[in-house]
Amino acid sequence: MTQTNSEILTALSRAAKAPVLENHSLSGECSFRLGGAAQYFCNPATADTLRAIWLKANELSLPVFILGGGSNVLFKDEGFPGVVISTKNMRRITATPEGLITAGAGALNTDLTSVTMKVGLTGFEWASGLPGTLGGGVFMNAKCYGHSYADVVKSVKAFKTDGTWLTLSAPECHFAYKDSVFQHSGYIIVELELFLTPGDPSVIQALTRKTFEDRQKRGQFLYPSAGCVFKNAYSLNTPAGKLIEDCGLKGYSIGGAKVYEKHANFIINSGSASAKDITDLIAYIKEKVKEKHNYQLEEELRVV
Repeated sequence: MTQTNSEILTALSRAAKAPVLENHSLSGECSFRLGGAAQYFCNPATADTLRAIWLKANELSLPVFILGGGSNVLFKDEGFPGVVISTKNMRRITATPEGLITAGAGALNTDLTSVTMKVGLTGFEWASGLPGTLGGGVFMNAKCYGHSYADVVKSVKAFKTDGTWLTLSAPECHFAYKDSVFQHSGYIIVELELFLTPGDPSVIQALTRKTFEDRQKRGQFLYPSAGCVFKNAYSLNTPAGKLIEDCGLKGYSIGGAKVYEKHANFIINSGSASAKDITDLIAYIKEKVKEKHNYQLEEELRVV
């Protein structure tokens, strides 16, 4: 028997042990600051309630998308016809003096760098100012300044699509360049362990601030964006941004979407962009790079 919308909302809310919002705008949930609405949206507070609402949504035959910090996601203008589950309330972090970090998937990179500066743990300074969550960082194996999550992950707690719990060691995560097992298995990350090294707090603070200031100088926080859109072209030994720049595309725009003048691998929302503007610009960039360099760019950005 088909359930009414009210019955679906009630069932989802009971599973989440939190209010479930209807027709919730996703523009405020992603760094592009655009996109349509989620049919249903919720912020469970624990791994158990995240798992419960996932299973309930599947039981109701509703599509589900797990959202971290929204810094590597583009929601289409049509929105998401199902349940978007945000991990933003799963931000608890604990740290031992020896360097073992346990954190919820929704903890922000900035949350952790604040902790590491306070307690004196080194090995995560490279993530200072990096948008997004730790869960998203593990999913993407986020990489910058010559470091990546693969360097610091000890283990990851997740569940399978059928709800079965599992804990994966770092080798079992199959980390590769901007890749992990989570992109191919459907496993949902809820918690992770990182292992860092005790160090001099003053040195750690200086390095962390230096990284953040470098991002500021590069203009990474001036406009809504999702950071680098394309994976680097390692087979050509050339950054994707250089390939795009060589095509004369810096500053090129479609609607409100623009190739950033300060970094050609960034597409920015100049203020009025739609998701279609972004995807049209992505397609145009790929076409021009293919024409000039005979290379097929691959997105790291996830279009939902």
